[in-house]
Amino acid sequence: AQFAAIKSAGHSGRPWHHLAGLLLIVFAIYWSVWKFTEHRSSGAVLALSKRRAFALVGSAIVVETALMRVGSIFGDSVAARMVSAPFNDPTIWNFAIPFAAAALLVAMLVDTQLAFLTGIVTALFAGMLAPSGIQIAVYAMISCSAAIYGIGRYRERQSVTLAGLFTAGANMVMALALIAYAEQPFSFNTFLLAVGCGFAGGLLTAIFTAGGLPINESLFGVLTDVKLLELSNADLPVLGQLALRAPGTNQHSHAVGQLAEDACRAVGANPLLARIGALYHDIGKLAAPEYFVENQQGENPHDHLRPTQSAKIITSHVTYGSRLAKEIALPKQIADFIPQHHGTRTLHFFLRKAQAQAKPGETVDENDFRYLGPKPEFKEAAIMMLADSCEAAARSLARPDPENISAIVFKIVDAIVSDGQLDDCDLTLREITTIREAMISALTAIYHARIDYPGFNPPPIPGPIPPLPQANLDSEERGITYSKLSEVPINEGGEVEDEAITRTVAKR
Repeated sequence: AQFAAIKSAGHSGRPWHHLAGLLLIVFAIYWSVWKFTEHRSSGAVLALSKRRAFALVGSAIVVETALMRVGSIFGDSVAARMVSAPFNDPTIWNFAIPFAAAALLVAMLVDTQLAFLTGIVTALFAGMLAPSGIQIAVYAMISCSAAIYGIGRYRERQSVTLAGLFTAGANMVMALALIAYAEQPFSFNTFLLAVGCGFAGGLLTAIFTAGGLPINESLFGVLTDVKLLELSNADLPVLGQLALRAPGTNQHSHAVGQLAEDACRAVGANPLLARIGALYHDIGKLAAPEYFVENQQGENPHDHLRPTQSAKIITSHVTYGSRLAKEIALPKQIADFIPQHHGTRTLHFFLRKAQAQAKPGETVDENDFRYLGPKPEFKEAAIMMLADSCEAAARSLARPDPENISAIVFKIVDAIVSDGQLDDCDLTLREITTIREAMISALTAIYHARIDYPGFNPPPIPGPIPPLPQANLDSEERGITYSKLSEVPINEGGEVEDEAITRTVAKR
């Protein structure tokens, strides 16, 4: 009683000392969180900037602390109304507090290392708030660890529920372990209350995390796997319009996505981000789909335009695509694929045509034939640039056998590297080699040779036999094809300029 009175007198006599010490402790903890976040952003690629990551972690800890405080008050009030054990023990009621909500939120939106730091801070604050400090701190730490490492990537909404159930299981075990450690009487009621509160803590963790995910996704601009999968819905208006008005571009986008996904998986980049970025990288072609070779079914309209006009139409699909991305509120990480997959390359074939048609003394500005950029600034965008050109070139081959595919991929990759288009991203030479081999394997698998089946007799065709398609039209309707590898119009920047070639495309 005397010790309790002294402790109470100490708190009542020096409230400013208590507040100042608390503020210093909180400041020191948040400084540690900031330094860790800053170090993580320089040593690894985070899903968002270091300032936003720190703001997300800091706000999650603040909300978690408020939840712990409210839960502690509620547990104390419930225990005070009870007269019999174990229902009058506030420590057992505190097992129902969702200690792991903040850590699970950070794990799903950022990464596990920052989430583990969030769990440590949560456990420290839990120990400071609860009367039985060390026990609640240990319980909170184990609960956070179970939530963080109990699930894989956040790829579906039910991941939150599964994490909550896993956390509930860990909570129940830890609640019983702490009661046994404290040498409290172990009755059937104690067992039921501890298990029930532990399960409630896991359930509340899932509830509060599920409620906080969409808010924090929008507030901090985090692009999760779940959001990416939602963007792949073919019923979205822009993707539906692309399939309806520019079917060739739509098919090209899916093929590029497959190539980019395989290459990203080979070098440890984000394959899902690359695949979804591929679906939207050419949405700007919706403005004039008939001016791009994959959508043409008759004459090439560029044959009747001046080279400067053709170059303006082709390069403007990037500016229109970026503007369309803003109108439909496309996430920045996806919208960045639109300008960066072309970089600052020049349409050299149209430039040469303009120079050949120029009058004596007339100068041709190369900037009129250049994409505005920027160059690829992250791995997935660089891989997209390589996949975009490689897919277009392989599709234009009349005989896409492994030798031709390998030769044309080597040519394109070397051209893009020599043009300096990959200077602003963090791809290494080893990774570029791995990407090149992955694309060769993927394209070879796509255009593998068909097997002849001996003994199969096709049914007779009644009436006159229809004429064979023109030699420059592939039987699988892949568009214009070139019989020789050297005929494929690959410019100095590694881009295929089919539109610059004068020809007539047979109607399909």
